[in-house]
Amino acid sequence: MSDIETLHADPAFAPFTRRQIGYTSVVAFLAWTLSVYDQITFGNLLPVIRDDFHWSSSTASYVATAVSAGSVVLALAVGPMIDRLGRRPALLLTTSGAAVSSGLAAVAVGPVSLVLARALSGFGSAEQSVNAAYLNEVYGPRRRGLLYGMVQAGWPVGVMLSAGLAALLEPVIGWRGVFAVALFPLLVMLVLRTRLRESPHFLKLRRLRELRSAGATAEAAALARDWGMEEPGAQRNTYAELFRGRLRRPTLCLALGFFVKLIADSQLTVLATTVLGDVKGVSVTSALWIVVVANLVALVGYLVLGHLGDRIGRRETVAAAQLLAGALTVYLLFGATGSTAVIVSYSLTLFFAQGAAAPLFTYLGEVFPTRVRGSGAALIGAVGPLGGIVGPLLYGGLQDLGWSATAAAGSGAMACAVAAVLILGAPRIRPGHAVEGSAR
Repeated sequence: MSDIETLHADPAFAPFTRRQIGYTSVVAFLAWTLSVYDQITFGNLLPVIRDDFHWSSSTASYVATAVSAGSVVLALAVGPMIDRLGRRPALLLTTSGAAVSSGLAAVAVGPVSLVLARALSGFGSAEQSVNAAYLNEVYGPRRRGLLYGMVQAGWPVGVMLSAGLAALLEPVIGWRGVFAVALFPLLVMLVLRTRLRESPHFLKLRRLRELRSAGATAEAAALARDWGMEEPGAQRNTYAELFRGRLRRPTLCLALGFFVKLIADSQLTVLATTVLGDVKGVSVTSALWIVVVANLVALVGYLVLGHLGDRIGRRETVAAAQLLAGALTVYLLFGATGSTAVIVSYSLTLFFAQGAAAPLFTYLGEVFPTRVRGSGAALIGAVGPLGGIVGPLLYGGLQDLGWSATAAAGSGAMACAVAAVLILGAPRIRPGHAVEGSAR
């Protein structure tokens, strides 16, 4: 038996069984839900933390900004780890980072220690990027979008879990206790993740690197052709490869598109109660209930749009969803009257705006080759939240310039349309396309 035939017979390179896919999906969903819970809980508890430490509003704002900046830096650090160390170690790192962040936040003594603790939550937010690489390599091409949509639906579940538990537990055990409680399920997820298999795609990539390092370049080239993979790059900086050759176009289009998308998303998620109150005159209590209902609808959006991406293509699904979200935002702001119209239009807006994340991150797993798949997803995933910072600033800044609250919120509808155009600038990938490295 030749060396190449021996490699093909290696069970490590075999596709996941149905049982392994099921276990991986359940663990990924629970871990992503808890990661989102951890991220959102800080924002929900910030007013309580501010009062406990006797901070001014400006100090609390600086702390929140510093936490966001630190989280982005750490999330970017995960990208090369995914592609150099492996998908499985990166998954263990993200869960560990989120657990450590929650544990340290519970014992923070001031703004500096809190910023350092919560910056580690960037590892948790990078969970989405690792999933984009790992799960897209695990799932088959026919139902990849639907399965990934089920995992991605952990976002609205985590948001609702955070809001519910924070309201229930904070009066009893305080904000430190809420963070401490979040630590334990994350540790359980860490244990469950130790049973995950490494991606066969990454194992193939690592084998190609080993052959090249040993000087067996001809054997590496033959094996890469047999596996349907691009050979690994010579540079250790995987981010640099994203801006070279054919990868430059999808990198720029998707990074800018996701950045602009989150400008719109942040105005109707982070500022949901503010926008609904300022524009539609909805009370805070009513707005909170509307947000809960809308997130339940958004959960269905992940599944529907994930499945639609399997049928018509991810890029086209994301662009269409963004355009519809923009149109619904316009109707919500300028046309909806009465509570029913507001609830329906806001819910459908989140259905398309948030649900678009399922086909988008599935698309990231397809458009980037195996050697930089994690870095590509990490870069896009880290750039996007910067738009989440710009969105609220844009909303407030336009009002400072004399715009009405309705007109200022309309900037989100425009952002939806711009995001759709930018994402359409990325290359089309036909439905049912196999992820690179799926040969044999």
